[in-house]
Amino acid sequence: MIKKQFTLYLENRAGELARVTRLLAKGKVNIDGISAYTSADVGLVQVVVNNAKRTRGVLDKAGVAFTEQDVVVVELADEPGALANVTARIAESGANINYLYATVSGDHGRCCAVISAPNLGRMARRFA
Repeated sequence: MIKKQFTLYLENRAGELARVTRLLAKGKVNIDGISAYTSADVGLVQVVVNNAKRTRGVLDKAGVAFTEQDVVVVELADEPGALANVTARIAESGANINYLYATVSGDHGRCCAVISAPNLGRMARRFA
């Protein structure tokens, strides 16, 4: 399924991620996926959310710089080769993956991958 992902540009300092996630929680935004990393002076946080409109409002009100983009969220089996099968199907479609991150919840839990690539609509249909 195609979902909205926000890339947040935060100060690289202790507590900044906690501040922003607290604001999103108060705004009733559920974070479905998150990836965070830092460079010398900025923290980059990618969040997949349940409500893009609310997220925009919270971030705008807080003065948090962000961009937004569509990503595909694919549910995977929690077994060896599941990600290999997904990436092979993407390769067969001729799409080049911009980036991908994934996780699993507990032993044999729900596993999802967040994928950015061109032609997301066509890709999402392949995994529907």
